[in-house]
Amino acid sequence: MSSASSRRRAQGVVRYSLPILVTLLAIAGGLIYRQIRRGSDADQPVQAVVAASGPVVRTTLGTDELLQHAREAMTAHRLLAPAGNNAFEFYLAVLQHSPGNRVAQDALREIFPFAANAAEQTIDAGDDAEAQRQIDLLTRADPGNYTLTLLRAKLQAQRTAAAQSVPPPAAHREPAAPSGKTPAPATPVAPAPSTVVVASAPMAPTRAANTLTPSEQAIAQLHVESTPVEAAPKSAVHVRAPSTMQADASSGSDPVLTHRVAPAYPPEAKRTRRQGWVDVAFTVQADGSVSGASVTDAEPKYVFDRAALSAVSRWQFNPSMQDGKPVAAQMRQRIEFHL
Repeated sequence: MSSASSRRRAQGVVRYSLPILVTLLAIAGGLIYRQIRRGSDADQPVQAVVAASGPVVRTTLGTDELLQHAREAMTAHRLLAPAGNNAFEFYLAVLQHSPGNRVAQDALREIFPFAANAAEQTIDAGDDAEAQRQIDLLTRADPGNYTLTLLRAKLQAQRTAAAQSVPPPAAHREPAAPSGKTPAPATPVAPAPSTVVVASAPMAPTRAANTLTPSEQAIAQLHVESTPVEAAPKSAVHVRAPSTMQADASSGSDPVLTHRVAPAYPPEAKRTRRQGWVDVAFTVQADGSVSGASVTDAEPKYVFDRAALSAVSRWQFNPSMQDGKPVAAQMRQRIEFHL
């Protein structure tokens, strides 16, 4: 082979090899750059999440990292606050990544009563905006939970009471008294009390006892002793019969329970071995039906409320009789849940 031919062949090899070499170097450089960026991102999430200013939960975190931050928030009792750095938001972020994640679902279900109690404390503190944020957060976890109805009612009652206590605008105030005359003292106006079904204050007549009619006094004194509810095997519930209702002898006959629906022991409470009681106030109408059932107190809160209200609302009575006619009667019932 001549030297000229060999030289041309070498030039052809170099001409085709150079682009291939450049392409391989570019690919290798791109892979190295991606590895460096991935390692850099892995070092940043913790600082972004646990900053003191309460940042928004980062959606770029993995499921394991979100679960770890959620557990840390629960240990620090950060169930709903601060915004962006609390257990509820971390667990909800987990469900965005993995909708069927059982760890997040079970955790949200178990801490819901405690988070609802924290939201109620925020309402009591008068922080309207924060309370609304927390209720919205609870709604994302369990939109059909009856506790949310109670919390919204309490927040709305607080807003109404606050609105009633605000002084009128300057344009609607009384004109100033003429010079040299002493203006009449203003009569203080007390804010209207908030009436919320979760309030623990006992029912009392709105008028003085000596101004009530005998029938009204009798209705105010009617009550039923507590009813234990026990969780038996096979998820059954046994309820002992209530004690006789007490009233003045002159008030006529008392309401008599004729049909009782036994409260169902909540499965989640049974699984976690939780016990407690619920005080329910309601009205026995003249036709013997129950209306206006509401929780006046409970321990623990929001765990057995729905079961107690659902059962009591379906009870039937022989109504109270006054002067030979059926009349409405106010009743109170404590339902106890025991394992």
